[in-house]
Amino acid sequence: MGSTKALSKRAHRSGDDTQIKEIKEIKARQRAEDSDVSMDSGSESEGSDAEEEQEEEEEEEGDKAADTQRQGRKHAGGSAGSDVLALHEAAVAVRSNVLRLQTESLLDEVLVTAGSRATRGLDAALRQLRGELLGLASISGPLSADAARREARRAGVALSDTLPAAESSVAFEFRAPAAVHVVGSYALGWAVRTSSGFTVDVAAQLPAGLVLERDHLNYRYVHKRAFFVAMVCAGLRASALGDAWDVTVENARDDARLSVVALRPKRGVRGLPRGCCVRVLPALAAGELKLARLGGGRNGVRPSYVAAGASDEEAAETPQYNAAVAGDALLVTHMRFLHDTAAACEGFGGAAALLRVWLAQRTSAGENEPPVRGGRLTAFVLTMAMAWLVRSGRAGAGASAVQLFRATMEMLATKDFEAQPAAMGDSLGGFSSGAVLV
Repeated sequence: MGSTKALSKRAHRSGDDTQIKEIKEIKARQRAEDSDVSMDSGSESEGSDAEEEQEEEEEEEGDKAADTQRQGRKHAGGSAGSDVLALHEAAVAVRSNVLRLQTESLLDEVLVTAGSRATRGLDAALRQLRGELLGLASISGPLSADAARREARRAGVALSDTLPAAESSVAFEFRAPAAVHVVGSYALGWAVRTSSGFTVDVAAQLPAGLVLERDHLNYRYVHKRAFFVAMVCAGLRASALGDAWDVTVENARDDARLSVVALRPKRGVRGLPRGCCVRVLPALAAGELKLARLGGGRNGVRPSYVAAGASDEEAAETPQYNAAVAGDALLVTHMRFLHDTAAACEGFGGAAALLRVWLAQRTSAGENEPPVRGGRLTAFVLTMAMAWLVRSGRAGAGASAVQLFRATMEMLATKDFEAQPAAMGDSLGGFSSGAVLV
């Protein structure tokens, strides 16, 4: 009995339910055995009853103590679980706040903000550029292709030799732009400064009458565009801007069809941001060319133009050529589209800047973009892809800049654009069958 009592006390102190149950069963068997044995005296019976009552009281107290221990362990376990969950949530919140602060710090460092003290000289130069462009002298026409080439050479600007020869029916002339607008990332507020500087795009709209309805065919518009760019370059070199800026003709994205006027500050000129480049891009007024004819499935270069005597019955699609021509017609439309998207999604502008930083870190040098099939990956294409995510509802309007950036990266990594092109349709205006984005 003494050993059983000691075991009972140890079991109650430890709170072991299984051991307590076994001890109770042993005691029950002992009581049953004692009831079968006759007692020698009443005093012994009374002593035995008293001892049993004492043991029962001790067992009840032990049960209570065991229950208290179990409840304590349960409470301690629940408290520990809550503490672990709270620590995890705190760690996530800290990482999120750190990432947000790092993103804000990065954007503060790389963003180039129009109207700020740092861009005061540049903004003044852009206003001067607009005045010079609108005041350029006209060149009467019509000029033949050879006459236009001689005129450009006389002005000190050579037309590209990499383009196919212009058709004899193409007539050239030059008049000052009808309108001038600052477009692109600088105007939208998400231009970034990279190791190669930053770019400001200015759209110079060709005046009505220079481009005819069928000029999208056979490089007609491309040749007229190249002559327009050459004359703008010559006119700006001869203006007051030529004293502070180096004015040249360059090919955007290494594409001879997309020549632009590039202005860079001359060495030693004060008041202009270091590393900035202002590009003058030709633009077409709405309705100047029928966009429905410039879809990805249409032909813009007839086989008979490429090879004399070839049949035009089964002309192949020319999506890259069509996109080059359509880009000028959609320059201002794209600007409004991105502006409206940014207005509807607060994190869009910051995400667009992050995409530019990401792309700049992956360029080999200067303005070169990572090559992709059929062209080069540009910041504009990345931004339009992100806009497609927002406009199609695949990314929420309340998403932060980091969330939109991650969503765009995930889409680029997983989406097969050849099998499932991203199309904007009528939201870009004019493409009745859908405008293929990539």
